[in-house]
Amino acid sequence: MHHRIRPVRTALVALSTAALGVGVLAAPPASAEPTPALRAAKAAAASTDSTPSTIAAEWIAGELRDGLMVGSSGPDFGLTIDTGMALSTVASQGGTVTAINNSLEPRIADYVGDGTKESYAGALGKAATFARVAKKNPTSYGGVNLITRLEERTADATTGTAPNTTPNPLVGRISDKSEFGDYANVVGQSYAARALTLANSSEAGAARDFLLKQQCASGYFRADFDKPDVPSQACAEGVAGSAADPDVTALAVINLVESGDKSPAVVGALAKAGTWLADRQRGSGAFRAAAPVSKINTNSTALGGYALGLLKNRDAALKAALWVRKNQPVDKYKCRTALTKDTGAVAYRKDRATGAKTSGIPADARDEWRRATSQAILGLQFAPASKDKLRIVSVRKQARAGERVQFRVFGLAPSESACLQVKGDFVRVKGKTSGDKIVRKLQLPTGNQRRVALVKTSDDEARTSLRVRN
Repeated sequence: MHHRIRPVRTALVALSTAALGVGVLAAPPASAEPTPALRAAKAAAASTDSTPSTIAAEWIAGELRDGLMVGSSGPDFGLTIDTGMALSTVASQGGTVTAINNSLEPRIADYVGDGTKESYAGALGKAATFARVAKKNPTSYGGVNLITRLEERTADATTGTAPNTTPNPLVGRISDKSEFGDYANVVGQSYAARALTLANSSEAGAARDFLLKQQCASGYFRADFDKPDVPSQACAEGVAGSAADPDVTALAVINLVESGDKSPAVVGALAKAGTWLADRQRGSGAFRAAAPVSKINTNSTALGGYALGLLKNRDAALKAALWVRKNQPVDKYKCRTALTKDTGAVAYRKDRATGAKTSGIPADARDEWRRATSQAILGLQFAPASKDKLRIVSVRKQARAGERVQFRVFGLAPSESACLQVKGDFVRVKGKTSGDKIVRKLQLPTGNQRRVALVKTSDDEARTSLRVRN
């Protein structure tokens, strides 16, 4: 389901880091602030609807405990950062982002290692990225110089000592220092390249160039590096270890865009990756994860759509957002289910939502919903707005009790969930991709009186009335 900056190294230190490439803002001021790249992308997009990302943000904010995401092994700092990055794009969540930063910064060593025996390159790159967009100093974040540590974990241009130096084929590659092994990968490399570039590090160019080596000729990025003793260190299409990975490709795009690197090599790499991602997108708007997951899901779709949105491919970003929004149940009012208390959460796959409507989100599945939602917030940034104000019209002025009467609903955003209801009857509806009206019938109750029919979304409602006679 996720590409991680890898593993749980001890029972106390959770390093699950399905990575997102956006920003986070610390106090003061307590306000979320999307990155310049996201602001520019949304300005280039058609009119967008903030509702799905807002309600997803409200749900995931409620999942935090004292500013941290806590899993079965304790605080999950990687998911905490992902959550803060996502929430930074939602205007109402500045206070939550502040709380995340205030809890994370004093404990950053638990995530990146102690800097002596343990130093985790991918986590350092991601943490430094987080610090930068949080308007904190990554050279002194929680008392740790994240940039210096990251430079230490980035291979130099030569090996040996002068005058007996030799060119290093691993130049720019990140690696972990750990008794548990080296788990550095391409996701971590993309964060390292971004963080070092934004810090004007002398090693930024090498880190970026090594990242670009992980892009195959078709435009995708692979997930893992070659073993250190392999001479080329470059993605080789059709060779074991160089399989296409849409999640990793999307994250590489996000981090390259956010790095601000406008060099010809990066511009060319982004163009190729954007073409590959757009070709990989299904007609429904969804993306399928790489093996071994190999399934369509909201994580891959949200990341792919967000990356394409940052590349100003607004049609592809819109299609992805619509698909993700379909997997955000809004079962409120008369349409309520066991998921109503989790309104805004995004299911990893449709079947997860179907099951949870009866029993709620199982305790052992809550982590999956959190991860899906943290990434969905990003893809939902490009959800299209409705063309019209929400309203409901009855085709009849009066009717008899028990009759099924047609109602027309206007102003639902594409893929937006709503509940159409009258006393004694209700139906769930979703906005059409075209934005056109929805037509449904409701059975009228008994009683000689005027009855109100309503359509209710997560944050709005409209009503009409008609005379009912027995």
